[in-house]
Amino acid sequence: MRIDLDDSTYRPREVKEFAQSFNKAAEELSGTEILRKDFINNFSHEFKTPIVSISGFADLLIEEDLSEAERKEFLMIIRDESRRLADLATNILTLNRIESQTILKDKEVFRIDEQIRQSVLVTQQKWKDRELDFQINLDEMEYNGNPLLLKEVWLNILDNAAKFSPEGGVIGVTLQRKEDRIMAAVTDQGPGMDEKTAAHIFEQFYQGDTSHKTQGNGLGLAMVRKIVNLHGGTIHVNTKPGNGSCFTVMLNCDL
Repeated sequence: MRIDLDDSTYRPREVKEFAQSFNKAAEELSGTEILRKDFINNFSHEFKTPIVSISGFADLLIEEDLSEAERKEFLMIIRDESRRLADLATNILTLNRIESQTILKDKEVFRIDEQIRQSVLVTQQKWKDRELDFQINLDEMEYNGNPLLLKEVWLNILDNAAKFSPEGGVIGVTLQRKEDRIMAAVTDQGPGMDEKTAAHIFEQFYQGDTSHKTQGNGLGLAMVRKIVNLHGGTIHVNTKPGNGSCFTVMLNCDL
């Protein structure tokens, strides 16, 4: 509901201010309700799709006239879809846990350059079949934050860079101190994004490239932004279609 005041009738200033505040609150609540419905619809779809796929290929495996190659292929699909479900559940649990946080907990001083280096090694192992070249330039430095949460930031950004990079592509990873701030950047040679996609890339369940839909669930970057915000930092993407993407994380030097 909205309060509609007739401009032709005199109203005390307090009444006008109340009406404006009421209408603003109603507008924000309406937006929250839309987001809630979208979240439920997307959540249901993301869970239902792999479950239907697993069920369908399991039914095919029951058939006795399958070749060994077909049976192996179907089992691999079931395995991949199961992992997709597990990743989705993990991301939702993590996102749900940090969504309610307003104060960063479990902070400690650690080598952030070493953490990023280890995250690169994990990404290299995961995408070893792509023969990607990681060019790393990390300044040695310590940071006071939550190491478990920040590791999710690097793993998600690096995984995205690897996922969208061409075969044999180059991924740049840098870590530098900029006065009183720490700047970490990951650059890829992928297809890049248009302005519309880049504007929504950090929203839950948003996926600009549907051709990679089976490899993600649209929660990783939403989680990344929340974690970075909890650390008092910022994240943005510099990208253009055909020119790759560069994700940059800025953190305060809080030791």
